[in-house]
Amino acid sequence: MVSTTIERGTTGTPRRQPLGVQDALWLEMDTPGNLMVVDSLFWTAEPIDWDRYLAAMRERLWERYPVFRSVAVRGDDGTWWWEEQDGAQVESRYEHVVLPAPGGDAELQALVAEQRVAQLDPSEPLWRSVLVDGYRGGSAVLFRGHHAIADGIRMVQLTLSIFDTSPDGTPAAPARGGRRDADGGSTADRPHGVLALTAAAVGGSLQLARTAVTNPVGAAHTALSLTGAAAGALTARTVAALPGDLDTVRKLLLGTRNDNAAWTGHVGDHKVITWTEPLSLAETKRVAHAHGATVNDVLVTCVADSLRAYLDTHGTVCHSVTWDVPVNLQPFDPDLPIVLGNGFALVQLELPTHTPDIEAALRVVQDRMGRIKRGHEAVVDFGIQALIARMSKGLYRATIDLLANRAVGVLTNVPGPQMPLYAAGQKVEAMMGWAPTAADQAMSLTIYSYDAKVFVGLAADADLVPEAHTIMSGFIDAFERLDRLS
Repeated sequence: MVSTTIERGTTGTPRRQPLGVQDALWLEMDTPGNLMVVDSLFWTAEPIDWDRYLAAMRERLWERYPVFRSVAVRGDDGTWWWEEQDGAQVESRYEHVVLPAPGGDAELQALVAEQRVAQLDPSEPLWRSVLVDGYRGGSAVLFRGHHAIADGIRMVQLTLSIFDTSPDGTPAAPARGGRRDADGGSTADRPHGVLALTAAAVGGSLQLARTAVTNPVGAAHTALSLTGAAAGALTARTVAALPGDLDTVRKLLLGTRNDNAAWTGHVGDHKVITWTEPLSLAETKRVAHAHGATVNDVLVTCVADSLRAYLDTHGTVCHSVTWDVPVNLQPFDPDLPIVLGNGFALVQLELPTHTPDIEAALRVVQDRMGRIKRGHEAVVDFGIQALIARMSKGLYRATIDLLANRAVGVLTNVPGPQMPLYAAGQKVEAMMGWAPTAADQAMSLTIYSYDAKVFVGLAADADLVPEAHTIMSGFIDAFERLDRLS
């Protein structure tokens, strides 16, 4: 848990508050290819009055939460503290840009992708915001906050606190979330069939050897996938039969069913951002009801099928892809405490990518989600995070890398407000964001519902996940197939 002790020195001495153990863990996990920064984005159809917006930001965030006026400093004993800066100004945390013509999705996505690898200055408060004009004739805001400040659900609440419920400026209530359930080129010249499989096997042999050390189950699963689909399917059915808690032990001790795939490798500092056109939340609920599933089950199944289609296009045999899924463990507080911090665990959700039968994939997703919900994986993982946070830097860095590389990335499904919100009098048209990824994780995928719509966005390593936009188009294709079958 986050300590709420606040030190007050003599007159003129900045106030200090200690970072929680796990907050400090996130603080030291930045790598050039994967920064520990939560990126949140929204846009409006009409231009925003920036003076009015900044006034709301100053009142509702800057003046209320000392951490946004503080820098992270380390004491002689190695303890990390948030220390308020003398004379800090909210204006220093903003950058104002105008998108180049034509000011569409491609230009905004390129801006967000560039910012995704822009490191926050450790000598300044660990957050920044980019105020964007010229997007589709309106405005956009990219808010970037380091994970050491707060976890994703609290970042959402903080973002929403800037909004109003009406154009005249009635403040919006904080988001009510609580626990979160399991954030096109041509293929004509590519080899197919046996040649493609042979090339993949030879090219990935060294990577497979490395994976055998860090993720034995994943390595075995990959080997079986390459040598025979039937054997791989048999292993999958055997492992799937484990109860939830035994499944948790298996994931921790032996690894996950996260096969080596087209995106397996070392991440770089070249990122790509892409998103879908929004889905109707009412239609999504109708499709889920028709299949006897939850909305989350349907959307996660669409993620699985879109990955299957992407891998098939890129000549990869892959039976399963694992995601880290954040689960909030703290009681939901509609009035955020002054001291924020992190109170979540990462569970590992193994998605099926072995079958084009999307209804069969849905049943597998339901089964695996059910085992996680019925088990104690979130609580166990939270305890392990606390233990890791107390290790020496070198040891916890190696441990985090080992565990993180058992997943392709981070998948979040955030239930946002279902009424329209306003920023400085302008209606917010869309919201989305991306959690940070660790080690060599290649992707961060977020499903975000707002104002009766579902938005899906992907942040990916551009070199490991070429043509990443096809994953988003594959998501829509998967949903349409489930719709036709409902």
